[in-house]
Amino acid sequence: SMITSCLIFLASFSNGDGIPSINNINQIRTCIDKVPYSMVVHLPHYVEHFDKENLYTAVRIGWCESRGKGNAYRSEDDDSGVMQFIPSTWNWIAEKNDLPAWDEWVILHHGQPYEGPLLGVDERFLQAKKVQYVPYYNIKMASHLAEDTYSKVTFKDWNSSKWCWGNPSYYEKRWRDEGF
Repeated sequence: SMITSCLIFLASFSNGDGIPSINNINQIRTCIDKVPYSMVVHLPHYVEHFDKENLYTAVRIGWCESRGKGNAYRSEDDDSGVMQFIPSTWNWIAEKNDLPAWDEWVILHHGQPYEGPLLGVDERFLQAKKVQYVPYYNIKMASHLAEDTYSKVTFKDWNSSKWCWGNPSYYEKRWRDEGF
């Protein structure tokens, strides 16, 4: 679909490596109007972790759950991160996929997981963060939960926000009305 193509196209620029050429300007204008601004920075993670046919749904869920905030937190049940995981679900998926457990600190380099040697690395680009607040991991966990764990695609773990993401037209009107 056009929206999926736009998500993939925009993801190619979000990591800072892509420099738009004059030939891309019209496509950028068309696509940037299809995605909430707060979600554009996360598109490379969605493209990396979700199957193409699930990208648009996953991005809608991320916006509806957190408005694109990687540090989103809801104290009622410890929902955290872009996709709003609770600790028990996070740890279940982490254990099944050999990923860091809830509240585990991870080292990031330019926002990506970093496990290499620290000697010689420019420390200005290193960051330590609790894993559930790292968009890379939060979105990766969501893809494992939605696409792998149930052996089929299901977004039932996000049913509480389906009123927002379940209807693409309603979702689009909502994010445009809210301005991000």
